[in-house]
Amino acid sequence: MFGELFLVVLVIGGAYLLGSIPSAYLVVRWLKGIDLREAGDGRLGATSAYRRAGFLGGFIVAVVDVGKGVVVVLMAKMLGLPLGVVLVAGLAAVVGHNWSIFLHFKGGKGALTTYGVLVSLMFWQFFAALAVAGVVVVITNKTGFSTGVLFCFLAFFNLFTGSLIVLVITPILISVPMVLKHISMQKADVAVMAGVEHQREEG
Repeated sequence: MFGELFLVVLVIGGAYLLGSIPSAYLVVRWLKGIDLREAGDGRLGATSAYRRAGFLGGFIVAVVDVGKGVVVVLMAKMLGLPLGVVLVAGLAAVVGHNWSIFLHFKGGKGALTTYGVLVSLMFWQFFAALAVAGVVVVITNKTGFSTGVLFCFLAFFNLFTGSLIVLVITPILISVPMVLKHISMQKADVAVMAGVEHQREEG
């Protein structure tokens, strides 16, 4: 019993540490010598890496970030852990990406790591939902809205195809860190804009 509990804690802790590897920061620093935390909007993700280090930088970061989610889920499955534990491990990887212990709990939004977890848990269902989200983004040109459609469609799709209830709630649960990070980033942007406006008024 103790051994099983230790393994669960080890896997979840390892998933967080793996997710915490700051790929965008490391790749851009390696390719361009730029600290992404101090460049532009300070965000750490594949898009920022692409802007600062070009296609190669963005591509490497995207692959690594997706890979974090994939590796965590596959390793947890290989160890024969219950599906609920596999889900928590995937969630820990996303939390690690968004609040990296190596960057004083800063990080990206975790979208790609989230996708890596989902595609490993529900492969063809994920790509079906991704196709729907792709149509939505073409029609609306709103990536945030289309991402929400992806998660909701995936949850309902799993429900109506008779998937286990844990897989039905997974898309919604796994999206929580990304939503929280998006809200915190928006608040930070508002604070920055307010500070700039205040400086203009004083000037």
